[in-house]
Amino acid sequence: MQTVEEIDNDSQVDEWRNQLAVALLNFTPGKFELFARALIKNMGVAIDEKVGVKLTGDGGLDGYGYLTTDDFRTARVAIQAKRWSGLVSSPEIDKFRGAMDKYNAEYGVFIATSDFTRDAIQASRVGTRVITLINGDKIADLVAKFELHVQPVTTYVLDDYYEGSE
Repeated sequence: MQTVEEIDNDSQVDEWRNQLAVALLNFTPGKFELFARALIKNMGVAIDEKVGVKLTGDGGLDGYGYLTTDDFRTARVAIQAKRWSGLVSSPEIDKFRGAMDKYNAEYGVFIATSDFTRDAIQASRVGTRVITLINGDKIADLVAKFELHVQPVTTYVLDDYYEGSE
């Protein structure tokens, strides 16, 4: 059974996540694409400043970059960002995979404010290149982990030791 403090903490976490979700849905499409590129950049991908940065005529990508691993291998990463409230379906994944092919991307990251259908999840896993799907819940986890335009707050809760008079 949760204590009152744990319930309060859970509701604060839920409130923060809800505020983030609403803020992201209120972004313009362009601002959401900038956000997605900034998030991926904070995750270690060097963003290309020319590919996938135009709002129209971007070749089906919302970002593109390079990920260098510890063994000095560099991979091309394609980014797709959808600021949607409805579920993302498999045709969207297929279109993104086609754009990945155009730019010879080895990895794909599809970021959506909503979630993905079962068929979309399956479509992301077929073929020679798996596409990483990041839904609204995972966005909040990553924003917190990489502290992207957020400030962590530390609070303290007294444990059972402080209860009672002994």
